Amino acid sequence: MDPDQIHLGGRDHSDSESSHDEHGAATPSISPPQTDSVGVAASNTVASGSTSTGTSGAKRIRLTSYIWEHFHKVENFIDKNGINIGWRTVCNYCGSDFSCNCNHGTGSTDRHFQNNYKKDLEEGRLGSSGPSGGLSKFQYSKPKMREGLARYVAAAEQPFTFGDDIRFEYFVKNYLNPEFSKVSRNTTRSDCLGAFGKIRKEMITEIKKFDSTISFTSDMWSGINDLGYICVTAHYMDSSWILNKRIIAFRLMEHPHNANQIFQSISSVFREFEIVDKVFSIMFDNHTANTAAIELFNVNMPNLRSSQFFHKRCVCHIINLVVQDGLESIAPQLKKIRSALLFIATSGVRRQDFEALCKIYNVKPKRIKLDMKIRWNSTYIMLKSCRKHTAVITAFVNARSDCGLTDSDWIIAFEFMKFLKVFYVATCALSGVRYPTSCLVLNHLYNISFTFNSYRTETNFIAACIEMESKFKKYFENMPKIFIVATVMDPRIKLEAVHMLLEGISDNLMITLPSRLEVDSLLTDLYASYESKFASTTTTTSTTTVPLPSTNSNDPSWSLISKKGKSASSRSELVKYLGIEHLTENDDLENFDILQWWRKNDRTFPILSIMARDVLTAPVSSVASESAFSAGKRVLDEKRSRLAPDILDCLLCLKDWEDARLGIQTKSAKDELRDYFSDSDIDGDD
Repeated sequence: MDPDQIHLGGRDHSDSESSHDEHGAATPSISPPQTDSVGVAASNTVASGSTSTGTSGAKRIRLTSYIWEHFHKVENFIDKNGINIGWRTVCNYCGSDFSCNCNHGTGSTDRHFQNNYKKDLEEGRLGSSGPSGGLSKFQYSKPKMREGLARYVAAAEQPFTFGDDIRFEYFVKNYLNPEFSKVSRNTTRSDCLGAFGKIRKEMITEIKKFDSTISFTSDMWSGINDLGYICVTAHYMDSSWILNKRIIAFRLMEHPHNANQIFQSISSVFREFEIVDKVFSIMFDNHTANTAAIELFNVNMPNLRSSQFFHKRCVCHIINLVVQDGLESIAPQLKKIRSALLFIATSGVRRQDFEALCKIYNVKPKRIKLDMKIRWNSTYIMLKSCRKHTAVITAFVNARSDCGLTDSDWIIAFEFMKFLKVFYVATCALSGVRYPTSCLVLNHLYNISFTFNSYRTETNFIAACIEMESKFKKYFENMPKIFIVATVMDPRIKLEAVHMLLEGISDNLMITLPSRLEVDSLLTDLYASYESKFASTTTTTSTTTVPLPSTNSNDPSWSLISKKGKSASSRSELVKYLGIEHLTENDDLENFDILQWWRKNDRTFPILSIMARDVLTAPVSSVASESAFSAGKRVLDEKRSRLAPDILDCLLCLKDWEDARLGIQTKSAKDELRDYFSDSDIDGDD
């Protein structure tokens, strides 16, 4: 029987206007509510607080004491001995239970709250979500605090002494939690290693559950201590078709840095993470030792799902080499512009005078940032940031130096900047890590070839195009097959459009790329290998449509693709996929999610979706490793140059894992450059 249906013979604290502590001081913050409270709502959930007559005919009493904001009733309560002892009143914070006999009133629960939680409520240390909809108590745990501190120290690139600072201790104890005590440097160091080991073990367990393969990027880096390190980054797709990136190793690389050493270092990481049988592809830069290491992988890893896709070169690195050759044609103009910007940036007085002159010219004062010569896209953004300030820069510098900067220098530089835009767009798009990039390469290669074809006859670009085209052909005349297959797996493009893109690139560059017959054979053979390994009886008769871009698009590749017709359908998964009809217009092309399309259709194409997952996972740039090197420079600085290799591995991996958990990993090469030029005017694409 519900105890609320018995007449309350005991004392209920709702008759009091306020509660008092042992000295008689009033405590208004826990005074009984005048209107319906959270406790009332909770009691209505378990035992009705209305005044209507129940099945027994007894009058049901509304619970009005403040106590019910912090306690709730439980029917058929099971005690620690596993015995059902009927109705009990349970504390929302610690779970302590009390008699629910209404004749006893609320004295025991009131004393429990006063003795244990009154001060917490007064000082604001009670949370916001209890079992009955009331408040909940934050449970401070020193081990959890230490683990959280270790994760923060690694992710925020803080020193191990961060938690040992007396000012930090004062802040936490006085404003967050009085139970906090300093954490020593050595303890934080050990905690970082402990958190690293714990998360790594969880990651190994998680990856084991995936049916998909894993693609990798790897590169080498030299630290301030003159030691070599190798970074291994894993790219994989989880069961929800979400693309993930994790740095799984940042290891010391013993000399000599030859092919065998590279192979042994990376193989040990594969074995450690138990992923030898899940390797699909790996990306290196163009170093000779890396190329030689590929042969060792092919010989010693015979169970690769598709050896023809195993090795890829960084497309963004190739684009960088191509553009660097082109920049030589405007080297005199770039030298003058760099000298002018350096003249302004290297003196506080000159910067102040330059800002004053900007106001006279009625332009917004800008912070001068120079490019990084090894990163051509920073040169593009540097030029772009100067568009509105050419007159003031020229006037300021020529009046104070013999730089000799002229308007014609700016004109030539900006003309070349427009020419480089297609390379910049390609670099930004292909350096992404949170979305598939292997299916985008052909589009951007077509756009670049289209640009070459448009500019090669213009006087100011003849020399540049000759050098750049020669380098471009060297790397892409033998088109990597994975780019072809991955593009076919883009439901907006598929086979016929791939033929059109390849033929367009061939015509624009006057080279020979795989023919229609070769591409069809590649695709058919690859699908057959997957079908033999992942035989399935799943069939479907449904028709799926996907959007194509508007024919009004300014992107040449999409304008070409929009001309293609429909394909015929067949019972085969591959041919059925190729025969899916398209919509003729799409106003939201950029937000089309390829992976979610495959997620929705993986039961329709059970075998083909496995193939799509593998080829779409593979990245086409090494930006993931480069971002790790940027972090490595910050962590392994002059003050920490003696950091042990295992600690550096721990800190950089833990930082990447925490950033991934919080969703703040670097998305692409564009992110870092945007941060560097954050105070410059780089808005707009024209």
